[in-house]
Amino acid sequence: MTSALRQRLRDDEGTAPIEFIFASVVLLIPLIYLILTLGHLQAGSYATNTTAINAARVAAEHPGSAQARAEALAQMHFTDFGVEDATYDVTFRCSDSCTEAGDIVTAHVRARIPVPGVPAIFGPQRTPHLTVTAEHSDVIYPHRDAGAQP
Repeated sequence: MTSALRQRLRDDEGTAPIEFIFASVVLLIPLIYLILTLGHLQAGSYATNTTAINAARVAAEHPGSAQARAEALAQMHFTDFGVEDATYDVTFRCSDSCTEAGDIVTAHVRARIPVPGVPAIFGPQRTPHLTVTAEHSDVIYPHRDAGAQP
């Protein structure tokens, strides 16, 4: 080896660990944050979908108390999936009068899933969020509780 080549190789000694650490920080931290955000969104999506399915079933069986039961179910599902900080709305729509057996009731759930790790600097209504919606329809059963429309 020539002395010039030896000098060039000596000048590069010790830079690989620094470059590796820098590249790891620059690439891994955003990747980990992306994975956490997608996991939080997936949990919110599961909670929203499960709430819509169960709310439609409750409205088909107990139309008089459907809204209160659906709100309790939504709170339970969002807590179970670890998305307690989400806000959600549960609404119902009926195909006809919603009093006859065979009518179709549809539950619509709209949830605002906050982006994790972003502080609420401008208030809870202006935090960055992702909106997830779910809808499920069910047929009103012939033998159900009497009561008002959902």
